[in-house]
Amino acid sequence: MKGFTRWAVWGTGIFCAIALLLHLFVFDLWVVPRGDDAQFAASILPALMPEDKVLVQRGRVPKWGELARCASPLTSGSYVVGRVFGLPGDRVEVTDSGVSTNGTTLAARHGCPQRMVAHPVTENLVTMSCGVAETGAWSFEYLTTSQMGMGTHSAIVEAGKAYLVSDNRLMHQDSRDFGQVDASTCEHIVYRLWGERYSDGSRRFQILW
Repeated sequence: MKGFTRWAVWGTGIFCAIALLLHLFVFDLWVVPRGDDAQFAASILPALMPEDKVLVQRGRVPKWGELARCASPLTSGSYVVGRVFGLPGDRVEVTDSGVSTNGTTLAARHGCPQRMVAHPVTENLVTMSCGVAETGAWSFEYLTTSQMGMGTHSAIVEAGKAYLVSDNRLMHQDSRDFGQVDASTCEHIVYRLWGERYSDGSRRFQILW
């Protein structure tokens, strides 16, 4: 019994040490804020929701197409979230038909179930179509509607900057709103531990691209 206890203590200590090192040098545990910003909460759908517990990778700028957390260019100490669609020198164009980088657009390869999303301004429920974009290495879901009427937004990404696009293309809070972000502050959101409730198996232990 003493031998088992000793090994259990050692095992727990080693696990805690590894977890601490990962936290200090590799991953940051982040709880997606709920706050009172309905626009932010809508813009991060469908990949994220407020109160999600996620792991954020430290030490490298997210690659094109990856979901990122970046320092807000408007509010000190807060974050913005979006998918990286432009890095220095890239030309990004966002229209009702999709997002293109240097003239290349990711088309939806197949669909996913429609979502009812409360509009952050009117609070009316909006039926949104769900698409799945394939990058060649991974896929991600995004939300859109057939009646967006957003017009065209285009930009050349500046040196040291990144261009973010919300996965919710209609109710966005991204570089169309706050401009390009400092790429050195961006970190890749890689994994969801669980959502607001651990009991919700649909939002537990998932890789996030």
